[in-house]
Amino acid sequence: MRNTQGDKGNLSRRNFLAAGAAAVGGGTLASACGSDDDGDSSNSSATTGDSSSDTTTGTAGGGAAEGGTIKIGYVTPQTGELAAFGEADDFVLGQLRDLFAEGVDVGGATYTIEILDRDSESNANTAATVANELIIQEGIQMMCVAQTPDTTIPVVQACTNNEMPVLSNNAPWQPHYLGIGGVLEAETAPPVASEWNYHFFWGLEDVIEVFLAMWRDVAPANVVVGAMWPDDPDGNAWSDPIVGFPPALEAAGYTLVDPGRFPLGTTDFTAQISEFKEAGVEILTGNMIPPDFGAFWAQCQQQDFQPTAVSIGKCLLFPSAVASYPNPIGLSSEIWWSAEHPFSSSLTGQTAAELAAAYEESTGRQWTQPVGYVHSLFEVAVDALQRAGGADDKQALLDAMGQTNLATIAGQVDFNNPVVPHVTKTPLVGGQWVPSEEWDVQFDIATADQIPEMQSDVVALQPIDYA
Repeated sequence: MRNTQGDKGNLSRRNFLAAGAAAVGGGTLASACGSDDDGDSSNSSATTGDSSSDTTTGTAGGGAAEGGTIKIGYVTPQTGELAAFGEADDFVLGQLRDLFAEGVDVGGATYTIEILDRDSESNANTAATVANELIIQEGIQMMCVAQTPDTTIPVVQACTNNEMPVLSNNAPWQPHYLGIGGVLEAETAPPVASEWNYHFFWGLEDVIEVFLAMWRDVAPANVVVGAMWPDDPDGNAWSDPIVGFPPALEAAGYTLVDPGRFPLGTTDFTAQISEFKEAGVEILTGNMIPPDFGAFWAQCQQQDFQPTAVSIGKCLLFPSAVASYPNPIGLSSEIWWSAEHPFSSSLTGQTAAELAAAYEESTGRQWTQPVGYVHSLFEVAVDALQRAGGADDKQALLDAMGQTNLATIAGQVDFNNPVVPHVTKTPLVGGQWVPSEEWDVQFDIATADQIPEMQSDVVALQPIDYA
């Protein structure tokens, strides 16, 4: 298999283990996975490959004692309307399973790490069912979950009920936090939503900031904005009159037209489009799953609704989905991770560009945003396991998760600096889909205020050209 590191002087996997053993010493870790104090990471080479089985078997490396097996569960939508979020899983899990094949040093002993992944089928009930199966029948010792609140919320609830440590990302923090029992009230300090869960991702305030920054390039701040928010955890949070888009748009001087929540799977959007046209909507925003947006956007073309800018969450994240829409050039969205991001993996030493290139070479497909975030989820998991000395002591593992301050391929993950208890933020930028010589479409970075190192990559948002 291809080594994706190039000539970077990275450690071999066996040296990765030996370095980890030396770093652990008396039980604290400035590990081969990266220092929690300064965010620097040591590099190790990793090969890539697709997932071919549930588990990874490992052998002892670096002369360390045998430490047993640690089972990590992972729930993600691999099929159904959210399947684009799980498109990168085979590659990322394959790479990690290869990396873990010789074992991972934890507390001076070499442990086999098994990753048991399950398909939520893009269904919250199924997500909860498979999470319970992993906990009760498979005997996992830690859970990882990602890809929208529809997936993270039921899995975290199952873990909370079963007292299972669970690490999550890829869901904006407000809908995730509120969905697992959190409270956001002006008069009340936010409580811990679940003692068993730690979550990292950006928030609604960040996507609002990104969208407003992009729109300033194409329209004045007094135009009419139309919104498409579904009746699901994301849609209800994005439209929330306190923490969502409505008060922020009003404060920025925009007039909002909100036709109301619509059910997932809606196929006729004539009523919403007619309302937008009548109100003179120039900017369109919202949060939609890819199949719903595909139907909606096709009907917009058919009914001659041509907004200047279209910035919508979830459905405009993935190149394979965007390329399938009619007239996709000029559509824009948030970008959580890209090949241009200036971060590196604490596990493999790969830069974002190298990881994206490895994905494209291994799969023959264009890089997609979950590649970096799924990888970072397991970076944080392994780092916490190493600092906890394993997974046998649940409280020690939870404490280690809460003390995380790690430089990952998705940015710094610092639970010592939470936005609400057990939740920390990672940075967000914005981008616009433009023509590509190599692929059907590609992203241009349109705003990068939260990652100053990316400012040189910014290309101002352009109005959609319907010619």
